[in-house]
Amino acid sequence: MNNEPRVGPDAGERILDMAGGVVDWLFLSVPRVAAPFRAKRKISREEYERQVDFYIDCGYADRPENFFTFPASTPASSIIERRPYHDGECQLVRYESGYVAKNPLLRERYGSYDANRYGYLVRWTHGDGRRKTVLCHHGYMLGEPRQANRMFRVGRLFSGGLDVALFIAPFHWKRSAGPLSQRGIYLQPDDVAMTCECVGQNMHDLYGAFRILLDMGAPEIGLIGASLGGYNTALFISLTDIASFGAMMVPAVNFSLPLGPDTARLPFAVDGRFREKIRRVWELHSPLNFRPRLPVEKILVVASRGDLVCPFGYVRELCERWGVRNRHFLTGGHWLIFNREERGRAWYAFLRERGFLEPAAE
Repeated sequence: MNNEPRVGPDAGERILDMAGGVVDWLFLSVPRVAAPFRAKRKISREEYERQVDFYIDCGYADRPENFFTFPASTPASSIIERRPYHDGECQLVRYESGYVAKNPLLRERYGSYDANRYGYLVRWTHGDGRRKTVLCHHGYMLGEPRQANRMFRVGRLFSGGLDVALFIAPFHWKRSAGPLSQRGIYLQPDDVAMTCECVGQNMHDLYGAFRILLDMGAPEIGLIGASLGGYNTALFISLTDIASFGAMMVPAVNFSLPLGPDTARLPFAVDGRFREKIRRVWELHSPLNFRPRLPVEKILVVASRGDLVCPFGYVRELCERWGVRNRHFLTGGHWLIFNREERGRAWYAFLRERGFLEPAAE
């Protein structure tokens, strides 16, 4: 399937892209307005610089692939909830994460969040074994299964004969850090070391989730992610080829826009030298630093040209660097998409091409 977009949008589409961008701008303006009222971190420059220096001194900023590790064996897991779902059932699987923060200066704090010591999979299964499985990765501050069920159209995939699972990222849903004020702990421009460890655990636990599903009988597992989930999908398929495919919907590719360290409110002045070190650690895990382990025909990218939440320029750069041919650029922004149906058409066509759906399933 060769779905390279035409050279560029026409005048009408550019207007609609701008309109979609306006909605994103309004969405992003809320944290900008609230930022001056947020308390600054209680940390000294010296302590923060030591935390940041760890990733540079260990060579991770220069060779970021060395930062990531996977569990050596399938994590211990159990089905803690189950209920009927159509002609199968919906299961909640809990497993031990086993992740330990790489940075010794953060290790105690990172490990203090008890709820985050366990990973979770929500699994919609026919229960007869040997079903190809689509593993879904939610976006930032999402992960509630009912919302994810709607976002990923789980019912449609299930009725097409697939098993479906939802991966819960660190510090999301049942793994959340606690009060509402800490719901955004995964992405913190004023704590780049903590965010780096969150992404590290995300890769570690996602690999563990694959191992669990394979042990449950899934013969093939494809990975789809939206927004933050798209970021982690791109990164994951750059670290391992365990996934049968990687599909990214309106993906983030580089967190420097709109949540870069320049937006952080720190209790001390940051000079140019320190700012550059912070930026290197913040961008250490960007998919732009990697090459995919999967053949490009197993990669799908769907993005919106007017997206300001997950800026389109980074997505286009990633597609060009990786040589992605299965790419579809939609009209609108992150939230307001004017030809949204094209996303579904591209997704289901991709599933048919990869042998996950029969031609009559759409």
